[in-house]
This record gives sequence, structure tokens and C-alpha cells, in this order.
Amino acid sequence: MNESDFLRTLFLRIKAAEPLVWIETPDDDWIINAVRSELSTLKIPLEVTDAPDLESLEKAQARIVVLWLNATTDALNAHERILMRITRKLRTQLTLVIPAPSHIIRPEALARIPILEAPLPSLDARKKLIQLTLGTFGRDTSRVERLAFTSAGLTRTQIYRILARTLIEARETPGFSEWDKRVADEKKRLLAHDMSLEVIDDPATLDDVGGADELKIWLRQRAAVFGDDARAFGLQPPRGLLLVGIQGCGKSLIAKAIANAWKFPLLKLDISAIFAESSETPDAVLQRALHVADVMAPAVIWCDEIEKAFSDGADPTTRRLLGHILNWLQERRASSFFVATANDVSELPSELIRKGRFDELFFIDLPDETAREQIYRIHLRKRRRDPASFDCAKLAALAQNFSGAEIEQTVIAALFTAFNAHREVTQDDITDAIQDTVPLYKQRIEDIKRLREWATERTRAAANNARLLSYFA
Repeated sequence: MNESDFLRTLFLRIKAAEPLVWIETPDDDWIINAVRSELSTLKIPLEVTDAPDLESLEKAQARIVVLWLNATTDALNAHERILMRITRKLRTQLTLVIPAPSHIIRPEALARIPILEAPLPSLDARKKLIQLTLGTFGRDTSRVERLAFTSAGLTRTQIYRILARTLIEARETPGFSEWDKRVADEKKRLLAHDMSLEVIDDPATLDDVGGADELKIWLRQRAAVFGDDARAFGLQPPRGLLLVGIQGCGKSLIAKAIANAWKFPLLKLDISAIFAESSETPDAVLQRALHVADVMAPAVIWCDEIEKAFSDGADPTTRRLLGHILNWLQERRASSFFVATANDVSELPSELIRKGRFDELFFIDLPDETAREQIYRIHLRKRRRDPASFDCAKLAALAQNFSGAEIEQTVIAALFTAFNAHREVTQDDITDAIQDTVPLYKQRIEDIKRLREWATERTRAAANNARLLSYFA
């Protein structure tokens, strides 16, 4: 429900003289202002109070609306009997509106009163609040646009408070540019209590991924479609990707790189933690995790080795959890991007790989020679070695059928050799490490061929020459 629909429903209940309206909301001010404005037009008196005199109000002879602010569980319980009488009246002059946060427990007398859930602020509402809070700093329209986008999922109070703190920093720090980071950090803090979601901080970028050129192009084309311009153009944000491929070829690295490329927080969904929670059902834990993911939006949600959690022969509970995720993917309104990775496609349930579940299914094959050369350069540079000092093309040729993870291990093994010999690492050290390594390809050649055959008709190749490589393999 958006803000307009929420207010329309609220005003309809007030106009219909419903005796009690319960609103679940973390913010009061905007609702008070909206109700005051509407009742002024309707010429209905409004009383805003922390301690309503319910005995007198129950006997009101003229129409009146009362907003009971800061209601507590104890106060509600103390007035349970009179609240019950008010709610059971067929006709009354009083409409009692109680806006309260979700942790307030309603007394039994109000258990059957429908809850009207107030929405989080819309994009336009966030822009107005940000401009009002930032003052002269809010004249930078690009800053306001970015903050309005990044602050999606936060309440008005949370947005105001984090910006108020950040505003002080900006005034005290010349050239301050951490606006977006402060808002993103606030979102991460919200996840501290949720064990089924983990915030992953990893500096990996798409430049750290060797090969996968087609996938990189696909991702870069969609990096800008989470904003208003794309929606006005008729585009909806992408839902997610399923990355299928050979173990050690960078699927997890790609998930991390997507988050950094799009400047989104990365949230890892831990299915085992969902089952480990003893105080709630797995369904409730998953639903809460998905809700938190929506609150954190825009975000990348990563489920690693999804086939282990939702295998084709899973029990009814696990299948039901998969249904929740698929329904969330289909119906979700927040700008969350779901990335699932899988090694063993034989275990994937058919409903997961059905067309339309994900925006695209990409197959991550073993890197070709060009990609292997890129990967050697990446890992040498990562360990503060100049790639120009090595013949990376020759190393790539020697490391035929090596995965990215195996290439990384040859660099690490060579560094161990050099360190123990009290000298700098050499080309020969890496060559020796390559010759000492038996790649996964040689151990599981038939499995890899079957995987490639499966992927040929069902997925899109992440590398532009992957299908050609698969044909000749």
C-alpha cells in the first residue's frame, strides 16, 4: 500500500465514523499533519493527546476525532474495558485513532480490530524530507536523488536522524563526500539482530573477475535501471540472476562484484540459519529475512549453492520455503536484486530454473586462455606484484583447464615457496605450482561435460566464446 492509498483508507474509516482505527507505524508526525489537514476540510474537531479522557469522550454528543499518541501497552490494558465498549458501539460520535509502533501489544479487546499498516516514505516523500533536512546542502539535486534512492526502506525518523548527524559532519569536514555511505551504514545496522542475513563487506569489483565478458556487459547495462529515469522510460528493475557453473570459477566473486559495481549493500541469505532458529518457524524466519531485505533495498541478496538448500527431493518445509522465495521474486516491490549460485544442476528443482523466475541464467565455464591470463594478472596485482614482471600469457597456456580458484592457488603456492627460500617469487615458482596441481577438470571430466551439455540449451554463456570452447572440449 502506498501513501495515497493508505491515507485514502484512513480518511474513509474516519468519515464512516468507525469507533477505533489502529495504525501500525514508526512515525507519527506525517499522519498527524495529514489527519489535521483532512479534518480541517471536513470541519470535524481534532484532539491530539497522550492521555485521552475516554470516559468523557465516550459520551460525546458531537462528532470528534481523537489521536492518542504514545499509547503504551500498560495504558491500553488499563483502559481495556472502556475500549471494548467503544469498539462495540454501532454508532458513535467518537473516532479514536491510535498510531503505534509494532512492538506495542494490543489488549484482547482490540485483537479483532483490523491493523492499518502505514507505508514507509515514498521516493517523493524522501526527497522532500531530505531537502528540508539538508537546507543549503539540499540544493545539490544529484545528492538529493542519490540519498532518496539509498534511503529506501528507512522510516522518516531514521532518515532525519542520520542526515542530521551527517549534516554536522559535512559542515565540519571540507570536501565531505560520505553522504551515501552514512545512509548505507545505517541500513547495515538494522540487520545486526537478524542472524539469517549477513552483511558482506568485500572490495571485489567486476575488474577482479577474469573473463565473463557477456555477463559483465549485461550487468553494466542494468546498473542504471533502478532509478526514476528507467521507470519513466518503461523499464522495471531486474529481479535477479541464477549463476550456474563449475566449482571455483568465480560465481561467489561475481555476486560480491555486482553489489560493489551497483553500490548496493550485499546481504547473504543463510538457509541453514533459518532452520537453526528455535524460537520461530522456518517460514516466519524467512519471511522476516525477506522483509528486512526489502527494508535494506536497494540491495543485492545472495544465496550461495542454492541447490544444497532447495534440492529437487527436498522435504515439504524446504519446498515451502522455496515457494516463499519464488513468490517474493515475482511479487516484490522493493529494488532488491537476488543472486543465486549453483554447482550441481542435477539437484536444482524445476520451478527454480523455469523461464521468468530470474531475469537470466548464466553459465560460468572454465576460463579460456585469455581469461586465465587476466586472472593471473589480477592475483599478482592483488598480492602487490607487478604482472609485467611475469609472462602471464605463458602461465595461462600452461594452466589449461584450471579454474580461477586453482589459478589463485598456484600464485599463493609460489609465494609460499619464495617466502620460505627468503627471496622474491619468480616465474619458475608459479610454473612449478602449476605442474604440481591436478585441476578439478581432470578429476571430474565427465561431470563437467554433462554440466556443459545441460547448460547449452538452458543458459546463457557468461563468456562470449564459451559455447565454442564447450564444443571443442
